[in-house]
Amino acid sequence: MSDAVTLLPIGRGADDLRFFIRLDGRHAGGITVHSVRPPSFSYGIAVAPALRGRGVARRALKLLFEEMARRGFSFAVVQVAPDNAASLALHDALGFSLVAQDAGSVTLARAVRSTPGVAAAHVSHVTPRPIKEGTHHG
Repeated sequence: MSDAVTLLPIGRGADDLRFFIRLDGRHAGGITVHSVRPPSFSYGIAVAPALRGRGVARRALKLLFEEMARRGFSFAVVQVAPDNAASLALHDALGFSLVAQDAGSVTLARAVRSTPGVAAAHVSHVTPRPIKEGTHHG
């Protein structure tokens, strides 16, 4: 088993940013991008309980950040429940910094890599395409 992680767009258009997370071609979870306010975006991620702790979320988020940078975004923002130790550790490992915290949530942010010379106008998915690890854009 290669443990290859891919993102499969499931939205109905280029601005509908929902993705299935696939692990070796099988469903492993999902990511929804929301609160899109260029140059930043927020997202939610869910990984199947049986697949947690295998690096699926980390690899899927790296793919998401590459895709969003390709679309012209610069910053990712995420809110995590203060008692979600696994998600807090994941986002810390991905280089997120604390923006705000209250009793109900921890807000974290980080820059996403940008790809020079790739305009957001070039992003138009006619058909869903998997976003694969090791894929280079631009």
